[in-house]
Amino acid sequence: MLRTVFLASTVVLSGASAVAAQGFYAISNKADGNTVVAFAKNETGQYEMLGEYATGGNGTGDLEIPALQKDPTHPLANGDDPLISANAIALDADRGLVLAVNPGDATVSLLKKNDDDTLALIGTAPTSDKFPVSLALHGDMAVVASVGNDNGSGSISAFRIGDAAIEPVEGSRRDLKARPSTIAFSSDGAHVIVNELVTGKINVFAAQDGSLSEAPVSSVGSPRDDDTRFQAIPVGFAVAGDTVLMSEARFLTPEFGLRSEADVVVQSPLYSWQTSSVSSYKIDGAGGISLVSGDVLTGDAIEGGEIANCWVAVSEDGNTLWAANALSSSISSFRVRENGTVALINARAFKDQSEELFFSDIALSAAGDEIYQLIGNTGEVMILDIEPDGKLTAKQTIGGLPELGAYGLAAF
Repeated sequence: MLRTVFLASTVVLSGASAVAAQGFYAISNKADGNTVVAFAKNETGQYEMLGEYATGGNGTGDLEIPALQKDPTHPLANGDDPLISANAIALDADRGLVLAVNPGDATVSLLKKNDDDTLALIGTAPTSDKFPVSLALHGDMAVVASVGNDNGSGSISAFRIGDAAIEPVEGSRRDLKARPSTIAFSSDGAHVIVNELVTGKINVFAAQDGSLSEAPVSSVGSPRDDDTRFQAIPVGFAVAGDTVLMSEARFLTPEFGLRSEADVVVQSPLYSWQTSSVSSYKIDGAGGISLVSGDVLTGDAIEGGEIANCWVAVSEDGNTLWAANALSSSISSFRVRENGTVALINARAFKDQSEELFFSDIALSAAGDEIYQLIGNTGEVMILDIEPDGKLTAKQTIGGLPELGAYGLAAF
């Protein structure tokens, strides 16, 4: 049943000027009332908190889905990556609308973006299953990916988006073979792309008359070149034209287990990981998806490079990709050619040498001159300048989010 709350949200303003400015939104994941937190650049060029706005739904706090059990020694249960997804919040700048998932009560929120970048809740709607993790918006159609009861399930469904309402599309639920990580539209809006976390499958559905094709029109598996290479775990991805740029963490062994090795990874003290990677794909007009560049490393070899690449951001021209390596506290840069091939530029375009910071969601600023990097285990966002040589320089780190549990970034 649709629940609608017109312009009813809690707003806490800080000292930021109430005029439109460059900034970003992130989601707090508060279990007792989820919120979107806004940050904006002030007249001095520094970012500050603009306000916090209720979504009308609930988060999961510092507990990771679907188990909702805390284990500080386990890299998938310690609270710094609650959803293992990207695109948990989306912005339609032309219409002034923001969409956000609420994993705690299985809802999606529609908010109005005001001229001063503050937000007001329009309404919420139930998702297709428990634990929604990712969404995408194209015109008056939205799609949401949900995990369900366990890692072996998952589904996606469609919604109609109006200026004053969000409504589920009846009969649009489509079940997956495993939990999804990220969902997105193709550039022309004709297709919907969704990946499966553990199977490594990437599925393409047709977006038809406001709903989805009954089955994928195409699917492809993530690349793994030899028997010693760890499984590809696709999380976040970006779409640039007809190219899909996919992150790949490599933490599961060929047998789908964790490699026990103590004190190698600062943030994962009981286990070690192989070098992460990026793969690229082309989507044709019929929705067919095919591999272009497979398993392009965030380093020089499958061991010893940057690890846990789970989020990516692409430049406005589509020529540069930045990949956030969560457990290496680093960002790698890649060159993307017109034919979709990808090549590593710099495995450490930026790196925090402590390797203690969990680099999660990443986004390009609206002006295309800065990178926003969410730090999942401190409740902060790092702002980095993009230098002419492609390297990144950290210029500010701003707090205001819960220490653990925050997710999602959307630039305005």
